[in-house]
Amino acid sequence: MTMGELLYLNGEWMPIREGHVSCEDRGFNFGDGVYEVVRVYGGQPFTMREHLERQVRSAAGLGFEIPLSVEQFEEVLRGLIERSGIEEALIYTQVTRGAAPRNHIFADDMTPTVMAFIRPAPPHPKVWRIEGAGALPCVDNRWNMCHLKTIALLPNILAKNAAHRAGFAEAFFHLEDGTVTEGSASNSYVIRGGEMWTAPLGPKILPGITRTQVMEVAREIGLTVHEETFTLTEAEDADEIIMSASNLELLPIVRLGERSIGKGKIGPVYRRLHEAYRELVRRRCGLAELVPL
Repeated sequence: MTMGELLYLNGEWMPIREGHVSCEDRGFNFGDGVYEVVRVYGGQPFTMREHLERQVRSAAGLGFEIPLSVEQFEEVLRGLIERSGIEEALIYTQVTRGAAPRNHIFADDMTPTVMAFIRPAPPHPKVWRIEGAGALPCVDNRWNMCHLKTIALLPNILAKNAAHRAGFAEAFFHLEDGTVTEGSASNSYVIRGGEMWTAPLGPKILPGITRTQVMEVAREIGLTVHEETFTLTEAEDADEIIMSASNLELLPIVRLGERSIGKGKIGPVYRRLHEAYRELVRRRCGLAELVPL
């Protein structure tokens, strides 16, 4: 019997609503933890190992170890898929340093809190795929360790909500000098003259798993890919802007703030790139076809 939305918490399986952690968990008090989001297609997790390996690196960057090996965590995620029966899903994983009396100083022997849950992949507005979406330029005021995927996301959340309230799909981060970094929950790319630019990896950029796949398929379809800095002004003058994330796949941006991008319509590079990305997913998940978006 399948259970629907399901939670794994510290070795136990339960409905999400029954999950509880200590009020002194450092994730709750300090945002002291790391997370990942894995997309499931047709019951098959896509790039699961890459996500879990990045989670290990993020935890190491915060100075603690995840008590499950990557292989053991993979079994947890596969267990969530099998037990829940959800085939088109998102799996959220989170590991915090653990619970202890609230103190800025943490002990070296804490027991991490390990959690993962699965629920159906949320639909996105179809208009985004038909007409394109908008992104709101926002100054990037996050910390200088954005290469670690931590749960301390308040600047991202505030930017995302500002974008949402203004009628945009995403926030488009840039530094004070205009250098573009990424989105509030995505990586970003500009297309100029049939070539693609994306910001180089560094402390202000998450090394996106989807970003790696997008660059791979871009090269497969013959695009020249530049991992080089570009500015907000250059983005405004681009032929196309694309943003990517595990839950978004690829998102065509046709409006940046009040400025139309290209012709203000979805461009040909996005269409080719997203088709190639979906084919990559289908192939790697071993599926005959993917469920339409």
